[in-house]
Amino acid sequence: MDQRQIDLPGMLGDARDAKEAHEYGKGADVHSRGELHMHMNGAIPTSTIREILADEATVLPAGFEFERDLVRATPCQSLAEYLTPWQALRLFPRKRENLDRLTFAVVAGLAENNVRFVELRSSVLYLAQLQKCSPAQALERLIESTRVAALRHGIRRGLILTVTRGDYSAVNLSTLLQAYQDLGEPKDVIGLDLAGDEETAYPKELPSLFREAKDRFDLGITIHAGETGRVENVRSAVELFGADRIGHGTAAGKDPDVLELLSARDICVEVCPISNRLTGAVPANEAHPLQQFWRYGVPFVICSDNPAIHQRGLADDQAAAMAEGLSIGDMRQQYEVAKRYSFMKDLI
Repeated sequence: MDQRQIDLPGMLGDARDAKEAHEYGKGADVHSRGELHMHMNGAIPTSTIREILADEATVLPAGFEFERDLVRATPCQSLAEYLTPWQALRLFPRKRENLDRLTFAVVAGLAENNVRFVELRSSVLYLAQLQKCSPAQALERLIESTRVAALRHGIRRGLILTVTRGDYSAVNLSTLLQAYQDLGEPKDVIGLDLAGDEETAYPKELPSLFREAKDRFDLGITIHAGETGRVENVRSAVELFGADRIGHGTAAGKDPDVLELLSARDICVEVCPISNRLTGAVPANEAHPLQQFWRYGVPFVICSDNPAIHQRGLADDQAAAMAEGLSIGDMRQQYEVAKRYSFMKDLI
């Protein structure tokens, strides 16, 4: 880990705490980690992206500069600016073998961070469009590719299917669930995720579709909510969507009622410390709500979100959490916390 990179505004306390966090982030006394919030296309190493773009002769969008726009190492002015890399990340892989190439690279990065189990998030509908196949075929390819890569590195993995907010989110969710059923409801798929701009409207039937999928298929539900400052989205995620976990949830730190709701219902927050600073979800002049979660008894698990975009891994996010005020003891409990709130049923 490059200490210069992780020294984001508001992330480090005094020099002693910074040194302790840095040493912990390098992996001292950490033999096992669990990862519950990581987007596959945000975890592909830059070198692998270059190889695939060249192999598929992909033309980047006008104005997109690879070196400038693919990596996020300093805080952005907005979430939209942070998401600039996806202008390129959504253009591949068009070839089946390149899906394997990127999957192996992603899982290798997890292994380097001592990750023993991971829940991988991916948009199957994008993959189907890119590879000109049906959603069921795309899901089958994703299952096979991630299974082989995970076995190679001795990592347990489950898949979370992502739906993006918008007018077609209900249709897209139904399409994904149909693909899941067409494949015989494979155990590899463990959950559903709602992502995207929280200010974007969605069809009124979407929450009930998530709840029905949870009840019918026993899938875990995680909702990106409260990342852009609207605490109401966190409450809606719990009360309307039936969320088991909340992605980011930083806005909840300012609302005692929502903190009590999360605590009372044992809703785990997927905290991504480095991402939260880079997106501006937690401004440089504010403390991270991690301490508020701890005070109110809200369970949380440290995650990496888009490690390749940040050029840092889960070990670095745990170091960042320590820099935000947590202890080595808190971090050493993270593996068991991740197991408890994972959607993978057979983790012991």
